[in-house]
Amino acid sequence: MQGGIIINRHLSYLDVMDTLLGPLPTRRQMNRIPRIPGQVKVKIRVERTMPFEFISNVISPFIRLWDAEESFELSPYDTSLSSIGGDAGADVFILWLDWRLYRKSMAVKATCDWLKERIVTLRSKTDKPIFVNNWPEQYEPEDMLFSAKTGKRIWVRLFNETLNRLSEEVPDCWIIDLSYISLEHSGAFFDDRNEKVSNHPFSDQATISIARHLGVRLLPAVLLSRIKAIALDLDDTLYAGVLGEDGIDGVALSDAHIRLQNLLLRLKQSGLMLTICSRNEEKDVRELFQKRTDFPLNWDDFAAVCADWNPKPDNLIALSHKLNIDPSAMLFVDDNPAELLKMAHHVPAVRLLRADPAGEQTLIKISNYPGCYQLIQDDSAALRTVDIQANHTRTKLKNQALDYISYLKNLKMVVRIHVNEPAHINRVFELSHRTNQFNLALRRMSYAEVKRAMNGNDYLTMTVQLSDKLSDSGIIGAFVCRMDQEKATLIEVLFSCRALGRDIETIAFVCLLKRLTELGIKQLSIVVQEGPRNTPAREWLQQFVIDPVADQSVTDLLALASVSCARHPVKVEEIT
Repeated sequence: MQGGIIINRHLSYLDVMDTLLGPLPTRRQMNRIPRIPGQVKVKIRVERTMPFEFISNVISPFIRLWDAEESFELSPYDTSLSSIGGDAGADVFILWLDWRLYRKSMAVKATCDWLKERIVTLRSKTDKPIFVNNWPEQYEPEDMLFSAKTGKRIWVRLFNETLNRLSEEVPDCWIIDLSYISLEHSGAFFDDRNEKVSNHPFSDQATISIARHLGVRLLPAVLLSRIKAIALDLDDTLYAGVLGEDGIDGVALSDAHIRLQNLLLRLKQSGLMLTICSRNEEKDVRELFQKRTDFPLNWDDFAAVCADWNPKPDNLIALSHKLNIDPSAMLFVDDNPAELLKMAHHVPAVRLLRADPAGEQTLIKISNYPGCYQLIQDDSAALRTVDIQANHTRTKLKNQALDYISYLKNLKMVVRIHVNEPAHINRVFELSHRTNQFNLALRRMSYAEVKRAMNGNDYLTMTVQLSDKLSDSGIIGAFVCRMDQEKATLIEVLFSCRALGRDIETIAFVCLLKRLTELGIKQLSIVVQEGPRNTPAREWLQQFVIDPVADQSVTDLLALASVSCARHPVKVEEIT
């Protein structure tokens, strides 16, 4: 009986995901979804000049998809934003503004200068993410007689461009892109009747579009770790048909499947790793991707492959080991509900998505899946899949080596240490939000906090770059220290999981301690938080620190760490 309840619960969850992540749901469909409390509590402060209640009333089901529960604090209506920030205790701040009110009396530059002043005031109160909406170009019949340079819409167009530049100047300030959402939206975006009754200018379906964009893309992008890998079924998922029955030339690739594969290729280029988890013969799968030149994806786009007749839960665990990541950082996509139910039972941490054999619904649902959206450029994205593939070769070399030191020497590793390098802000932010196993403090640093840590005044931030004869791994680690006279606090240690197993974290730690010694730092306090998956980071620290709560002697730590890696053959270069 209990098993039946669990199965029904998972089937219901898949149905809810299909409703919320597929074609835009109606308000009636959303009202049928049961309200379940979320584990992650998120407080959102909204500064507004137009109603936000219509958004907040429909956003909850989308936020529940990533096990969160939101609470809103709405400001009074105030075009001057005089009390911006409230008590500044929120996790996220939204500036929800009707820009038509400002268009009537202010030029674009004056409007953006005023807005920047208000955002800077808010930033002085908080380092949390700030969102501000731009504005869609609204169709008005009389504009048909005027060009973009002479009509009313020129103000909106110039404002959106200027606002985008402004958001790049203020740390952790992001755009709610109503202009793009209006293009994505198929129906009417504005509704004059809503505006006359309630001053809410958007249609009901546009309101749901905005709520979904916030709930499944923007909010999880600033509050959660991004998904690291997608495990893909093949048959009736990436194409129509069954490879083992229809053969290489018999499986069909529709226009929707081509768009789906192109989306997956774009996600791979952005840093997500693609893997195959399929019931097929690996040699047939390899041949399929080599011969089907109409496939946008090819064999080398997959960081790891498990194509055999083993149970898919076992293969997904094997894939997570190959990628050196936790299954909770993976999304499993399959068209077969039975396989999804087995995965949910045996690997409950993994995220699930039901594929559509025709491809179109799969494309839409992946586009809306929480944790897939990329907020900033990942500087190491292009290196990730190649580096993971090189790890397979490293494993073979390790097994063939006479001893560990011989293996390391054969790799010909080079570590480059960068100090307070502003060009690495994006990468440190990504590491803070992506890394689970080697995240010592689980700090999840905001973009503003990372930028402040690179300023070189009260902070020492070291970033670690790694390469060897097989691949360039890019920036794979970071130490963030806050300094106060002769004492420093190590507020975060971050390392990519794909770089573990070669003691690079200890090599870099020695470089950090040497630099602290040169700066006259004598005592080091280390921030450690126990999480469900950061055991590797805590076990690494235990090699040198028995009691992480107590202040540590930098001299003693340096001696211990130096001894532990004295024979390491890596070449270290410090970039200042």
